[in-house]
Amino acid sequence: MSAPGMTECPICQTDVPAGEYCGQCGVPLAEHRSGDGPHWLRARAFSAAPGQRLLSPALTSSLFPRLNPRARKVFLMGLGLLAAALVAATLLRMPAALITVASLGLPLLFVLYLRESDAFRDLPRRELALTAALGVVLGVGWALLTGAAVARSYGVPLGAGIAAERILRDGIAVPLGSMLLMLVPALVTRWSWRGEREALDGYVIGALGALTFTAAANLARLAPQFTTGMINRVRPLDGLLVEAGVRGVAMPLTAAAVGGLIGTALWFTRPPTKVHQHRVFVRAILVVIAVVVVAIYALLGVVDVARLPQLVQLALHLTLTGIALFALRVGLHLALLHEVQDDMHADEPILCVECNHVVPDAPFCAMCGAAMRACSRRSLRDRRAERPVRLADDARAGEVTVGLLPGYSIHSGTFEANRPPTTSFRTVALALGVTIAVLAVGLVGVSGLLSEPPPRYVCPPDCGDPPMNRAVEINPRFTAADGVFSVSYPAAGAAYEVTTTDDGVTAVLQAGDGGTMQLFSRPAQGRSAEEIAVELVNETFPDTKTAYEIPNTMVGYQPGYGLAADLWPQGAMSSSSRMRIIVMVAVKNDVALIAGAVGPYRAFGPDFGSGKPSAASLQLALDMGKYVNSFSWRGDPPR
Repeated sequence: MSAPGMTECPICQTDVPAGEYCGQCGVPLAEHRSGDGPHWLRARAFSAAPGQRLLSPALTSSLFPRLNPRARKVFLMGLGLLAAALVAATLLRMPAALITVASLGLPLLFVLYLRESDAFRDLPRRELALTAALGVVLGVGWALLTGAAVARSYGVPLGAGIAAERILRDGIAVPLGSMLLMLVPALVTRWSWRGEREALDGYVIGALGALTFTAAANLARLAPQFTTGMINRVRPLDGLLVEAGVRGVAMPLTAAAVGGLIGTALWFTRPPTKVHQHRVFVRAILVVIAVVVVAIYALLGVVDVARLPQLVQLALHLTLTGIALFALRVGLHLALLHEVQDDMHADEPILCVECNHVVPDAPFCAMCGAAMRACSRRSLRDRRAERPVRLADDARAGEVTVGLLPGYSIHSGTFEANRPPTTSFRTVALALGVTIAVLAVGLVGVSGLLSEPPPRYVCPPDCGDPPMNRAVEINPRFTAADGVFSVSYPAAGAAYEVTTTDDGVTAVLQAGDGGTMQLFSRPAQGRSAEEIAVELVNETFPDTKTAYEIPNTMVGYQPGYGLAADLWPQGAMSSSSRMRIIVMVAVKNDVALIAGAVGPYRAFGPDFGSGKPSAASLQLALDMGKYVNSFSWRGDPPR
């Protein structure tokens, strides 16, 4: 028989204070209700915020599990402030400010969370500094190592499918490599860790390493935008909004979820009494969660190379981020429920910062079920050093007294207790605002210094040079398998890697800026040259912006249609780049002959290009022109 005020938990068979929840294992002591799920899961009440269901989409309690309810509202407003700053920088078309908020906004808020949750006092500062430093170094190094290779892959041929090589390299290898590297800080810190381990300490280390890695990689990949000027009036607004959503929302949140979950698993320790209890269920779920996280991060790269419209791309990124945050929430919940806990002292009262009741000092609150380890060790020490003081055995009916908290279970009556301090929203807003404003202003200034004004031509002397290229007739000539057309193409030993198919030639420039040139045919099927050109561009690059139509376009000395378009590739692993696409089409005998070029945008000026004014802005265009009129249809007289 249990002592007065105590009851036996039907799950752990331990005498615990009679309440709503077992103080030892955290399961509800009341009759099982619909929505509770199995007792080892306790789906009705999230361990770090029992007022919320486990399956509820609560962002702040998942990202900042060691906050009390009031502090969660403050940090939710902090997230709203970051979102507003992100939207403002986007609408103002200020790339430097956008990069600052997107890359550093959430990491700065996470640093404030470390201060609010006493991580700077609970955890060794040397370990925190090591984690952040490793994240920065690895992030910059990985971005520089993979940035050039990923950028070159943007120049895909018109009308071509997605190459398996690109899927494996850019869609799978790069994101998986990024994920493994962002986990290195947590692994190194775990190896050097000494002393007691708690799951939420591991969450802090893992999330901090992943966030600093992602922030550093983002800054390195987006640095070329600093040269576009303080205000970018050229880039489409919807593209900037997608970049803000991917870089400022999806990437940091996914990184925090992935790193935090892995860190939680590394620091998780089963108590001796639970080594064999629900081992299969808990570990199986943790394994499934880990597999889901790995798959999610791999899918980020696949989404980037899938050539989807950018708004669809953003929606998929946000969907995957939501799944990652849900996996994090379940992982944190299971870790808090099943890790090693402090000893129970049922005869000692303590203030629960989650529900503000005075309850017996146990691993879980007997009133709301909150895990006591969902707050900092310093907070627990302070509340145990200054325990609530009983003022009266019974409070008078209807009496409300400020500063007096009701006791629960075996601690009946009225108590006076010190509430833990909470940072105000003004402090959070001021810290975020000042830091981001200073950094943004500095980077905007750098952007203004690095940007160059448009080139100005003065003729003379900037009148251009006469053509000095070798005659195209000396180059080899390609004839289609069905004989409907022929065209000259770069000779062997030139700066191209040339491949041929039945309907054309593809030449990849191996020098300079790189790029891809195509000389091929398509059945016209009654379509005009303009229709064919627009369909080709939209099919391959769905989010291009037409720069201009090429006047007096000639292909094989046949009047046709030409256009120049720009593309800003988006993606979690992509580097900042502006691509120029040139397509020229002419139709004769219901056969369309097409010359296309894709490569990095580069403005022509007196110091680059032919020396004469040109809007081509593509290095490959300097060489492509001599092949365009080498086209000939079947039946054309020899030239």
